[in-house]
Amino acid sequence: MNHRSLRTHLTLAFAVMAIVPVLILGTIQVQQINKLTQEYNKTQEHATKRLADAVETYVYYYRNAVDTLATTISASGPGFRDRAGLTRKIQSVKNNLPGFSQLYVTDENGAIKALSPDAESGNAHALPVGTDLSSREYWKKVKLTLQPAISVPMHGAEGGSAPFVAIAAPLYSENRAFEGVVIGILDMGQIARLVTQYDYGPGAYPAVLGPAGRVIYHPQSELVQSIADLSGEPAVQAAASLKEGMDKFVSGANGQKELVSFKTINSLGWTVWVGRSYAAVQEAFFASLKSTFLLLLLTLGLTVLLGSYLAKRLNRTIHALVRYTQSLAADRYTAPSEPLSSPGAPYEMHYLASQFAQMAEQIHDNRQALLELNSELEQRVEERTLSLQQQHATLAAILESYSDGIVLIDVNQQVVLANRRMAELFGFDGKELLSLTEEELLSRIARKMPQPDEEFARIGRKPNPTGKFTLVRSPGDERVVQLASFQVTDGGKEFGRGYVFRDMTKEHEIDSLKNDLISLASHEFKTPITSIKGSVETLLRKHAGWDEEFKQELLEGIHEDIGRIQELIDEWLDISKIEAGALSIHPAPVRVRSVVEGAWQRLPHTLSADAQLHIDLDEELPLLYADKRRMEQIFINLFTNSIRYNESKPHIRVTAEPNGLNVRIFVKDNGIGIPEAHLPHIFDRFYRVDVSSSRRTGGTGLGLAICKGIIDAHSGSIEVHSTEGTGTTMIVSVPIYYGQTEDDNEET
Repeated sequence: MNHRSLRTHLTLAFAVMAIVPVLILGTIQVQQINKLTQEYNKTQEHATKRLADAVETYVYYYRNAVDTLATTISASGPGFRDRAGLTRKIQSVKNNLPGFSQLYVTDENGAIKALSPDAESGNAHALPVGTDLSSREYWKKVKLTLQPAISVPMHGAEGGSAPFVAIAAPLYSENRAFEGVVIGILDMGQIARLVTQYDYGPGAYPAVLGPAGRVIYHPQSELVQSIADLSGEPAVQAAASLKEGMDKFVSGANGQKELVSFKTINSLGWTVWVGRSYAAVQEAFFASLKSTFLLLLLTLGLTVLLGSYLAKRLNRTIHALVRYTQSLAADRYTAPSEPLSSPGAPYEMHYLASQFAQMAEQIHDNRQALLELNSELEQRVEERTLSLQQQHATLAAILESYSDGIVLIDVNQQVVLANRRMAELFGFDGKELLSLTEEELLSRIARKMPQPDEEFARIGRKPNPTGKFTLVRSPGDERVVQLASFQVTDGGKEFGRGYVFRDMTKEHEIDSLKNDLISLASHEFKTPITSIKGSVETLLRKHAGWDEEFKQELLEGIHEDIGRIQELIDEWLDISKIEAGALSIHPAPVRVRSVVEGAWQRLPHTLSADAQLHIDLDEELPLLYADKRRMEQIFINLFTNSIRYNESKPHIRVTAEPNGLNVRIFVKDNGIGIPEAHLPHIFDRFYRVDVSSSRRTGGTGLGLAICKGIIDAHSGSIEVHSTEGTGTTMIVSVPIYYGQTEDDNEET
């Protein structure tokens, strides 16, 4: 066998020791950069949702302003509808809402009756009174539907030379006849300032598109001025089908591959996105790999040189020690004729050589010391006896402090030792225990069982009795006790038997909870998995000619079942985060209606198809300061319970009212209701009101516990009021948003 030299071994060892930390650090660095990239992606997604909510809220307030102005003018008397009166009204709105570049009021034929600002105010683009706007599509739409309308981005004389979006609302005469239109021209520059005020992360940019993919805001100003059609952009097409998401796309406008997060504003038909150059996203990752590789090469080279140098210095001392060892092995003890350690050797090697020389000298001296040890043997035996007595006392103390009941039986079947826990567990007198035989002890224990078991008193006759039994110490105090036995022996000689009685009540309760949990999880997963298996086996049949409609139906069923499994997993993850106090939320201003409608839309169609939802919300309700996705999760759970636990056609009514610093949202249904005895426990984990009903309707018993965890994270509250047989009302209290933007809008 070929053996490598110490020098080679040390060089390789140093190289490995240097490379491993570098590889670990490099791996950690790559993982951290990858994690940072994921965090950037999450930040970009949140920024997109925040941008969508901000744009939707901004347009909502300006639309509300135009609608309110139209309502105010319609409610005014004839004396206040002349040009001067109308000008004062629209001028007041224009002063308070700088986002309007122009406000017009037309008569029933589309001719302008009043405007602000006009040419006399220094507005060179102002249209003269009498200009006909009846040919505008938004004007026609308002007249036809008698409902407020928002135009697509467009050019027109009413907006001057810049592109604009028009918001129009109908006017009515005293007898509710159509009398004209109020038109507000949104300043695209104000929208641009709204969009660019947020931080979207390094290298990211926002974009806002109107209906049909027309540009409202884009960093490239020429696209805004030309109201470019970007409906062909892959991100826009993805938003049209998916509504929101994140993916890599090749941007035609920027001519590069980008990571784009997008969202469609359903109430407006607008699309927003936040894009980032994909090359910039990957740049940090590859830079880290490069630096790690270069550091690895440099470290390897330096380590080989250093290891070789150190090994050379160590070899000299080791060779001297080997020669001296060979001399000792030949029984030729002499003092070393030369230093065993070479100059420049490490301190440890020098110390080792010195100690080795001393050890050789001491070997001879120790031979005489061995004779002296024989005379000390008797003294050591006495000391050992004393030590055993001390150990016996220590063992007795340990038995007394042991948490299990322990009793020892001698070869005559008599109790010789019982600890304090044994007396406490069975309610015996400690001194009385020592007077009992083995059979008397077991017989007394058997009488404390729910049904006295005479067979238990005879288990002492078995070789190694074990078992588990229930002990009734007092009414209402039942304990599950595990019995184990052992033989007391020493050197093959048997001295008796020992029994260990362990209180397993807590473990029994945990095991029961585990079994219930496993049963619940297996039941909830079994149904969708069985359905998926059946559908897949049907589709895999080679000789069956299924039509496309039937295949689509099976695939949709598989998709729904997978969604159910994902929901179950999400519920387990959410309840784990809640229990660990690690549930994170991202609050932002959000409307109550948006949350409720979003939650209803996310319900499976098979669940909500036969249900009726009535939303009765005041349009003046304050904004909520909440995580929209998490709030939708709460209402999805509440709607699901209202539909599942209902023996008639489900009817759900949602109302809300401000209450101090919160908004109270009421979800009332016509379901079967909850018995009063169960109300204090419905927010507990795995609590089921009716096991049979729960098995019929499905569910894990975690939904309301998750709801409470989410609302607690918002510093809100959730309550329940229910009457069995008539229905249930859930009350969710959510903090109000008091940001500067909301205060300004409310004053307006």
